[in-house]
Amino acid sequence: MSLFADIRRRLDLRPSRSLNLAGSLARDRPEASSPEQPCGRREPHGTAGIDRSAYLAIAEALQDGADVVPASDEVGRRLAADGVSLLEALDGLSALYRSIAGGEPAFAAVRALSSSWAEASLIYLHSLSCEDPLTGLSSLAHLRSRLGEIYREAELRGTSVPATHALVVVEPLHPPGITPFERELRLIDVAECLRIVFAGGDVLGRLGARRAAALVDREPNLPDQVETVRALITQWRLDTDEPQLARVWIEGLPASDQWAGRVLDELARPA
Repeated sequence: MSLFADIRRRLDLRPSRSLNLAGSLARDRPEASSPEQPCGRREPHGTAGIDRSAYLAIAEALQDGADVVPASDEVGRRLAADGVSLLEALDGLSALYRSIAGGEPAFAAVRALSSSWAEASLIYLHSLSCEDPLTGLSSLAHLRSRLGEIYREAELRGTSVPATHALVVVEPLHPPGITPFERELRLIDVAECLRIVFAGGDVLGRLGARRAAALVDREPNLPDQVETVRALITQWRLDTDEPQLARVWIEGLPASDQWAGRVLDELARPA
């Protein structure tokens, strides 16, 4: 049994859709008067359906004999942003491949679509809560809010945020082929190391899917603390002789709250 067939079996997917020439999906519903009813997200005027152009990038790659991975990555992010479930996204990918290639989706396409869908969904979910439930790090929204408070306090006191605070940013360096789940495990390790070094009132937050940061005071020993974080991360895993490499640096803060928000957005941007 192929990998994709096993995924469909495990998730109990029941493909009953067809793909029209525009690339949209339709679900056959016995109770409907039309043989093809769109499925997926809810449109503004009440008609549910996946965007007709959602899978066109993959369709064009297949027809041109091009690499399907970039197109699948793009489609996964778009479907997640449109509120389409992963089950429906994979079902649509299967329908597209059957329509154009006459078989099941390539593993590379399934992996790229699933990974990008999961990453986009995680970023959205983390923005809804003050704390990431997996790593325990503050969400980007909470980090932004705390940073805004610091700027307001500095304005009242007549102090300068760039002189009093900074971000310590950590970006784990992953080997080729690492899965989204393994990346999450690395961020859990990073979060634990940050908590050990910055155990006071510092805000520890998550910056997108691949970075973490500590919003800290600019103390004289800050460079030593950064080196301690780097050393802890390198030797954190006792079950492997391979060092756990990561980029760790001090990110200076700008003079205004508005520009600080842009710095956070840039640091959280997907690679």
